[in-house]
Amino acid sequence: MKIKFVLGKVSLLSLAISMSGTAFAQTAPQASDERGSASVDEIIVTANKREQSLNRVGLTIQAATGDELVQRGVTSVADLAKLVPGFTATQSLYSTPVYTLRGIGLYDATFGAAPSVSVYTDQIPRNVPVMSDALDLDIERVEVLKGPQGTLFGQSSTGGAINYVVGKPTRDFAAGFDASYERFNRAELSGFVSGPLGENVQARLAVKGVSGGAWQRSLSRPNDDNGDQRKIMGRFTLDVQPTERLSIQFMATGARDRSDPLAPQYAGTTLNIYPDAAAAAASGNPYARVDAQRYADLTTPGSAGYDASFVDRQSVVVGRLNGADAAKAAGARALLGTPVSGKARDAEWTPGFLGKSDNSYYQFAGRGDLELTDTLKLTYVAAIAKQKLAYNQDLDGTTAQVVDVPLWGNVRSFNQELRLALDTDRFNGIIGASYDNLRTSQNNNFLLGDYSANADLISVTENNFDSRMRSYGVFANGEFKVTPQLTVQGGIRYTKNKQDATYCYSDPTGAGAAVLFGSALNSVPITIGAGQCFPTTGDILLGTAQSTLSPVDQQLTEDNVSFRVGVNYRFDQGTLIYATVSQGYKAGIFSAIGASRVNQYTPATQEKVIAYEGGIKAPIAGNALQFNGAVFYYDYSDKQVRGRVQDTVFGLLEKMLNVPKSYVLGLEGELVARPVEGLRLSAGATYLKSKVTSNYSATPDGLAIYNAAGYTGNFKGSPLPYTPKFSANVDAQYSFPLSGDLNGFFGGTLTYQSSQNTTFHNASLPATDFNIDKYALLDLRAGVSSEDGRWRVTAFGRNVTNKSYVSAVSTYLDTLIRYRGKPAVYGMSVAYRY
Repeated sequence: MKIKFVLGKVSLLSLAISMSGTAFAQTAPQASDERGSASVDEIIVTANKREQSLNRVGLTIQAATGDELVQRGVTSVADLAKLVPGFTATQSLYSTPVYTLRGIGLYDATFGAAPSVSVYTDQIPRNVPVMSDALDLDIERVEVLKGPQGTLFGQSSTGGAINYVVGKPTRDFAAGFDASYERFNRAELSGFVSGPLGENVQARLAVKGVSGGAWQRSLSRPNDDNGDQRKIMGRFTLDVQPTERLSIQFMATGARDRSDPLAPQYAGTTLNIYPDAAAAAASGNPYARVDAQRYADLTTPGSAGYDASFVDRQSVVVGRLNGADAAKAAGARALLGTPVSGKARDAEWTPGFLGKSDNSYYQFAGRGDLELTDTLKLTYVAAIAKQKLAYNQDLDGTTAQVVDVPLWGNVRSFNQELRLALDTDRFNGIIGASYDNLRTSQNNNFLLGDYSANADLISVTENNFDSRMRSYGVFANGEFKVTPQLTVQGGIRYTKNKQDATYCYSDPTGAGAAVLFGSALNSVPITIGAGQCFPTTGDILLGTAQSTLSPVDQQLTEDNVSFRVGVNYRFDQGTLIYATVSQGYKAGIFSAIGASRVNQYTPATQEKVIAYEGGIKAPIAGNALQFNGAVFYYDYSDKQVRGRVQDTVFGLLEKMLNVPKSYVLGLEGELVARPVEGLRLSAGATYLKSKVTSNYSATPDGLAIYNAAGYTGNFKGSPLPYTPKFSANVDAQYSFPLSGDLNGFFGGTLTYQSSQNTTFHNASLPATDFNIDKYALLDLRAGVSSEDGRWRVTAFGRNVTNKSYVSAVSTYLDTLIRYRGKPAVYGMSVAYRY
C-alpha cells in the first residue's frame, strides 16, 4: 500500500460524491493571474505561505470564509467537524482540548504537550491547544491543512494544521458588530472598528464578550448548575508602510476566561462487581452487581484483566460504607451509588468545588515584509505569548472526593521565523529558518479523601511539573511550472528539538507518604518529609522501594528531516489532479503525570508519519458543480499515546508510550452545487480504516501495557483511538428576495459521526465501556438580511433534535466518566456592517 496503491485509487474518486472533501470553494471563469478565477465564491488560501486560489493548490485543504463559519455556527475549533469530516475535537481529563485529524491525534492532559494538529493565527503558531483563546475573534477565514506538516509550518505536526486568518486593517473606515442570545441565558457581543490613522498607517480593533450558558445541572442538587461562560477578548492590529517596499504589522491579542470547567458524568465503577449473589449480599454493598466473568478477570493472576490491587481497594470502600464514620460512609455511598444518566444536562461534582476559572492569554506579534526586488521578498515574523491557567476539575463525576483536582500553571512561548521568497512566472521558492521556545509550568493537587487505594493514609498530594522545549529548524520549499499545466513541488526541513523536564510528586503533610513510601515498606529506612518527592524505584511490596526525595530531571534531544514532494496537473477546463508523498514528525513528549514510580516519567519519543496521497479538484458544468476528492495512506511509526501500566498498590497508573507501527487508510470526497439561483448545497465525508500492525504489549523496560479498561496483552490489530470509520456533513442554504432591498434565507447543517473507541482494543482485549456511539446532529437557521449585506437577523437552533451524545470517555482511579455534548440550543443573532 504505497505510492502505486494511492495513485491507482485516484481514478475511483469521481464515484465518491458522498465522501468528504478537500475544500469549500467554487471556481469561476478563468483569470490570468496566479490567484486564478475571481468568482465571489473563490477562496484564497496561504497554505504555501503566499496567496493562491484554493483550486490551484496541489494540497489537501479545507477552507471556509468567516461568513460561512457564522452561518454554520462554528464558534470554536471544536465546531470544525461541521466543516471538516475526519476532524474530531474532545477534551482531556483536565479540560485541555484534543484535536484529531484523519485519525492522527494525541489524547493528553499536559498544558504544554506538542500537538498532532497544530493551530496558527496568520501563520503564527499557537504552540499548544490550551492556547486557543480568542481564535474565534474577527475571523476572515479558516484553512485546515490535512496530512503531515513540516516543510513550511514549523511545528511539524503529523496530523495537520489549522490556520485562522483574522480581519486586517482597512484603508477606509469600516465597523460592525454581532450580537446573539440563546438558551441557558448565554449572550455574546462582538464588534470591530477599522480604518486609517494617518498616511500609510491603518489600524483595527476587535473585541468580544460572552456570558452565561450554564447547561449542566447536578443530579443531587437540582438548583446547582454549571457551565457558565465568562469571557472577554480583544485584538489590536496596526499596519504601517514606511516605504513603498516595506510593510510592518503589529498585533496584540488578549483574553480573560473565568468560565466554569465542565463536569463529567459518572458511568460506573468496577468496585461494585462481585462473583455471585452470595458474595454481593455478604459485602453489605447495596449497589453491588454480579458479573462473574469480569470479577474473574479482575482477580485471577495471569488473566488479561487482572488487577492486583482490586480486592484490597474494594474492601477499603466497603469498609467505609459499613463503618461508623459518617463522612467516610457518605463518600463511599456517592462513589458506589451515584446514578448513571443518559441525559445531556445531568452531571455531578463535589458540592462547592467547581466554579470560576482564572485563565488569561496574551500574545504580541510582529511581522515585517521587505520587497528586495520585484520578485524577491524577505519576511520576518516573531511572537511572544503566555497562557495562564487556574481552575478546578472533578474527575470522578460524584459528590465524593475520589479525585478532585485544583490546577494552576502557565505556558510561555517565543517564536520567530526568517524567510526569503522568490516568485517568478515559473518558479516560486522559499528558504528560511525558525526558532521556537516553549516553557510549561503545570501544578495540581489531588484531593483523594474517598479514593479506595489511599487506605485513609493520604488525603491530598501535590504534583509539580516544569518543562522546556527549544526547537531549531531550517527549511526550503519550491514549485516549478514545467509547462503551463504541469507543476512539480518539493520541500524539506531539518528540525532539532531539545527538551528537559522536572517532576516532583509529594504529600504536603508528609504523614501518609512516610507510611506508604518510607521506612514501613522499605528495606532501607527513608524519612519522607512534607513536600519531598516520593516516587520510587524498586518495588514497595518487596521492600526494595527507594523514594527520590528530590525532583526528578529528564532530558530528551531529537532531530528529524521532514519532506514533501508532489506533482500537479491542471487541465484547460480547470480540473486539477495532484499526488504527494510527505514525511512529518511530531516531537517527543513529557507528560505532567503524577507518578508513584520514577519509570512513569520516561517520555514518549518522536512519532513519524509517511503519507501517500492523491487528489482531484474539479469544476463541473461551467462551475455549477465543484467536486473534490482524495485518497491517502499513512504509514505511522511510534505513535504517541498516554497509556497505563500496573502498580501493585495503586492499580493502573499513567505513562507515555509509543506504538511501534500502525497505519491509517482513507478516502475523502466533497460535492458543492448551485442548481438554481440562490441555492447552495454541499456534502462531504471521510472514510478511515486504522490498525496497529506491530506487536504492542509491553514497554521497552518490560512493563505490561494495559488499555483503559484494564486489560493487558498484545493489542496488534486494534483500531486507533478516537478514529471513527465514517464522518460526514451536509449543508444547504437558500436565499431569495422578499422585496427590492430585503432578502430572506433558510438552511441547515447535518453532521454525522460513526462509532469509535477511546482506547486500544481487539477481540481478546475488550473495552466496551469506552465505546462512543454514533450520532447525528442537526442545526437549522432562518432569517432576513438587507440586499446590500449590511445587516442580518437570524433565528437558529443547534442540535434541534436534542440528541444526547458522548464526546469523550475516560477513567481515572475508581470511576468511569463520560463527557457529553450540549443539548438543544436555540436563539437569535443580529449582525451589522458599516
